[in-house]
Amino acid sequence: MKTIPARRRFTACALALAGALAVGTTAPATGARADAPDARALTVTRALALPGNRVYPESMATDPRTGDLYVTSFSTGAVHRARAGQSEATVFLPSGTDGRTRAMGTEADRNGRLRVNDANGVTVYDTADGTAYVTDSLLQLVYRLPATTIEDTIASGATTTLTTGFDLNGVVAPHPEGAITLNGIESDQTGRYLITTDMASGELFRLEPATGGIRKLTVTGGDPVFADGLLWEKDQLWAVQFGSDGISRLTLSADRTSATVTSRLTDPALEHPTALLRRGGSLHVLRSQFGSATLDLPFSVARVSGI
Repeated sequence: MKTIPARRRFTACALALAGALAVGTTAPATGARADAPDARALTVTRALALPGNRVYPESMATDPRTGDLYVTSFSTGAVHRARAGQSEATVFLPSGTDGRTRAMGTEADRNGRLRVNDANGVTVYDTADGTAYVTDSLLQLVYRLPATTIEDTIASGATTTLTTGFDLNGVVAPHPEGAITLNGIESDQTGRYLITTDMASGELFRLEPATGGIRKLTVTGGDPVFADGLLWEKDQLWAVQFGSDGISRLTLSADRTSATVTSRLTDPALEHPTALLRRGGSLHVLRSQFGSATLDLPFSVARVSGI
């Protein structure tokens, strides 16, 4: 019998795409050079297989306490889990859990809680602190979910409406109605700044929780980033590009108001990437295969080097 973790629900209107893995390899594929300052090629190998032929993974997160990896399925709503050292994931939360038929962004915290968002809200699961920020790709909002709100909602057993932390309407460039805008979002180690991406314009924005400030980054060294998922480490920012099967590396200024693209590489083996993180010292990229004419089964997480 499977035990479903305790959970509490946080809701918001039109919450959309927000904003990993053991060892097991396939033959490496090397990438062609995109418009980038260097001529290195990517090496892409399979790190983790995901069960099922309808997964179309969207997001992933690592539990900082255990090293377990969680991967969401956009097409089914399931959440998969891989224990440290495993080369294949298993279903952790089946499709339909809490009425969820699509699963999008996910995050795991040090208190043993897993956050999973879908089109209607965020569900928090206890898998055994901190404030979470969730992007709304259709309304150009960033929701703020404080640790105290999680605690109070769990204590009351109620459903809580998400509150807006940042409103980027009027800041995000004009775009067609229904376009996917805000997506990946990352925090620095201190929590002083957040960086989020607008997929429609290719722009990046610095958010400052203490003041509510919003500032567009000045990006040099190449074309707009058009990022989906982001990874931020010290003064380095990595971004995956869904549409071009690409990955970029940028160096941030000390005040996080500008960035320089130092590498931009593409490789069809990335298979429409949507998220990335570092595990075991290596970059890992989620291969969504959204829109692929022919599926490369099993769906998988790739280990990437060369950027």
